[in-house]
Amino acid sequence: MGANPYASLDPERGRDEPQPLYPEVGVAAVLLRGMRKRCPRCDERGTFAGWFTMRAACPRCGLRFAREEGGFLGAMTLNYGVAIGVWLVVFALAVVVTVPDVPVAPLLAISAVVLIGMPLWFYPRSRMLWSAIEFLVYRSDPDYRAPVARDPRARDLE
Repeated sequence: MGANPYASLDPERGRDEPQPLYPEVGVAAVLLRGMRKRCPRCDERGTFAGWFTMRAACPRCGLRFAREEGGFLGAMTLNYGVAIGVWLVVFALAVVVTVPDVPVAPLLAISAVVLIGMPLWFYPRSRMLWSAIEFLVYRSDPDYRAPVARDPRARDLE
């Protein structure tokens, strides 16, 4: 038996309700999609035209990634936070392993590699992760309506 035991009592209920094109997924799935550089709504892969060039909208579902001009301050903050977090772990491990004679020059070189390489590698992920966070906020609005499949009979009426 289905989840709703009373659904069979009203056969007309739900017939005219349009079906969403993309099923709603949970918060963790939306954030994971962002980390994988995919659209938070439809899981489309083609969100970037190049490593540093993000498309304005999803090519599949049309979700706009930049809700407003300059809206990626959060993505920059995420990128900075992750880079500093990784650097702190690497730095602490290097210091703990090499105490009492901490080699300064190699530690500076490793720091430079981490603090330059990590933000470059994480850049597209931070942009899509921030888009996923914005999508979750946008989706929580009571006026939000997910895209729905058009009724094929609607073409006949036009």
